[in-house]
Amino acid sequence: MTRKTNSVPGIRDVAKMAGVSVATASRVIAKADYPVAAATRVRVIEAAGALGFVRNAMARGLSRSRSESVGVIVPALHAYYAAMIEGIDEAATRQGLTILLGLSRGDEAKREQLVTEFLERRVDGLLICAGADDHLPGRTPTEMPIPTVLIGQQANPGFPIVVTDNVAAGYEVAEHLWSLGHRAFAYLAPDKGWHDFRDRQVGVSVFLKQADEAYKLDVLDGIYSEADAFSRMGEALKDGLAATAVIASTDRHALGAMAALTDAGRWVPDAVAVVGFDNYLSSQYLRPALTSMHMPAGEMGRLGLETLVAAIGGHQVPMRSELRATLVARGSSVPSP
Repeated sequence: MTRKTNSVPGIRDVAKMAGVSVATASRVIAKADYPVAAATRVRVIEAAGALGFVRNAMARGLSRSRSESVGVIVPALHAYYAAMIEGIDEAATRQGLTILLGLSRGDEAKREQLVTEFLERRVDGLLICAGADDHLPGRTPTEMPIPTVLIGQQANPGFPIVVTDNVAAGYEVAEHLWSLGHRAFAYLAPDKGWHDFRDRQVGVSVFLKQADEAYKLDVLDGIYSEADAFSRMGEALKDGLAATAVIASTDRHALGAMAALTDAGRWVPDAVAVVGFDNYLSSQYLRPALTSMHMPAGEMGRLGLETLVAAIGGHQVPMRSELRATLVARGSSVPSP
C-alpha cells in the first residue's frame, strides 16, 4: 500500500511536469535574464501554478549568501511613519525583498536591541527611520557589518541619509502667513531632540528675522501629543497670548491647538489662522480644513529602500538625498483680522 504524503512540490517537480530541465525551470521561476522560448516559459509557469509551487526565498538567498530581507526601525506608528513604511514596502516588493519591522518608541536602548536582533537574523541591510535623537550613536559605517541607510533628519555619523528640507518648509509656512498679513505668531514645538521639528522652527525664524516689519513670535515648547498641544495652548491663551497665526510642528499638534482655540472662543480661521506639517489624510476633513505642509514621507521611504538596495549591491550611493515639502493651503489660513 502506498502512503500519501503532503510533500511540498519542488523545482524538480515543476521541471518534470513542464518537460524541461531543472536549470531551465529555475531560470523561468527566478525571472533570470536568460533566453527561454515563450512556449517553454508558459509551460513552466503553468506547471508551477498547477503544483502550487512557491519559490523558496530563503534557499535562494542562501545561494547568494543573502536573506532577501531588510530590517526597518521606526520610532512610532502614527500617520507620518505609516506612510513612510508603505513607501518602503512598495519599493521592497518591487525588489523581491521582505521587510522586518521594529518599533523603537524613541528609546535608544530599544533601538540598539532591535539593531542587534536584525543582525542576528542576518538581514541584508538596515533602514533607521527617525526624526529625533534616534540614530546610531557610537556606530560608524565601518563598524556596521551590513549596509545601513538613515531616513529623516537625525545626527548623521557618516551613513547615507534621506531627508526632507525642513528649514525650507518652515520658511515657506512663515512666508505664507506673512503674505496674509499676520505679524503675531505662536510656534508649537516639541522636545528639542526632534531634529525635524527644530529645523522647521529654524525656517520660521529665518524668514521672520529677514522681514522688514516688526513681528512677535511666541514659542510654546515641550509638546509631544495632541493633548499636550491642547493643554499648552489653553494655558497660553489664559496668559494673554495674542497671536493671530499658530504654526504647529505637526498636524497632530494643530488638532489640539484648534480645539483649545475653539474652547476659548478664538475661532479658526476668523480670529486665528492655523498651519500644520505632514498633511495627514484626515487634515482635509477638519472644519475648517487644515492648511499643512505636505512632507513626502512615502517618497522618503521608497528612496531610502532604493538607496539601501544599491548599497547592498555594492554600488556607490549619495551620502545625502534631500526632498522638498509642498504647501497645501486650505481653509484654516486666511488674511489676518
